[in-house]
Amino acid sequence: MADSNITAYENSMQDGIPLECYKFVYGSTTYLYTSDRFDVSLQVVTNGLTSTEHYTANYIKRNGIKPSSQGGDSAVTITVDKDNAVAALFKGSPPSKPVMLTVMRLHDQDHSVYDKVFVGEITQAAFQDSECTLTVKIENWLSRKLPNFMRQFFCCNIIYDASCRLHKADYAKEIYIDSVIALTVTSANLASYGDQYFAGGLMYYGEDVRMISSNVGTKLTLRYPFPTTPLGTVTIYPGCDGLFKTCAARFHNTLNFSGCPYVPPQKSNDAKVGNGVYWVDSSVVKRDTDGYVGTISM
Repeated sequence: MADSNITAYENSMQDGIPLECYKFVYGSTTYLYTSDRFDVSLQVVTNGLTSTEHYTANYIKRNGIKPSSQGGDSAVTITVDKDNAVAALFKGSPPSKPVMLTVMRLHDQDHSVYDKVFVGEITQAAFQDSECTLTVKIENWLSRKLPNFMRQFFCCNIIYDASCRLHKADYAKEIYIDSVIALTVTSANLASYGDQYFAGGLMYYGEDVRMISSNVGTKLTLRYPFPTTPLGTVTIYPGCDGLFKTCAARFHNTLNFSGCPYVPPQKSNDAKVGNGVYWVDSSVVKRDTDGYVGTISM
């Protein structure tokens, strides 16, 4: 193992007694396990500060790490008991935040030195009999978010992202939940907002978040259920359908609108409102075929 802290033991056929420690991080919660027969304590230095992490002996194993080339993924599968706390995160709907894994390898003779052999994100979980197999991948350059700007009728931004420039905290609304049936949440507080105002938005309950598919009247529908039924007060944020009229009327954010209203949409009923070529709302902006000739009056 090149540039290893445990080379002396790793290359020894007689003295090597390898063991591994697995650190799972989900939001502010950390799960620490080891493949050794006994619990293991490691001295970890983070930002110049030394702390002790205690790894619990548990049923856990992995396959070989599979490196690849040309920008592909390096992947590893981790097998745990189906009742493991990390496996429980993947029962039902997927976790609302990434679950990251760090694998550290050391030898039983000396717990003061170790190597980080793998850092990645759990991308899927498969349950079979009494086991759960977790697939973990290293991010590669091909899997990163690529620019998606193109000449189209709808805005290319994702609401609240760096290009949209809206501050999510400015649009937070707190509602009190009256009832929850399956994916439908009912709250009298929603009556003061128009239909579909929160469609495409988000609901936060504790540390969990779910996307809102639609809302009509006092009811809204979630894309996936929460791990536990939301009760009391929750925070929700409005969504955006990518239309210029929504950007103008709801968010007053047309300076950051990245779509082209003159490009005809696939659905004609999204365009034929107001005056001008494929214009969306003559009360918001007036244009002609030579370009911008009016002012935004919202």
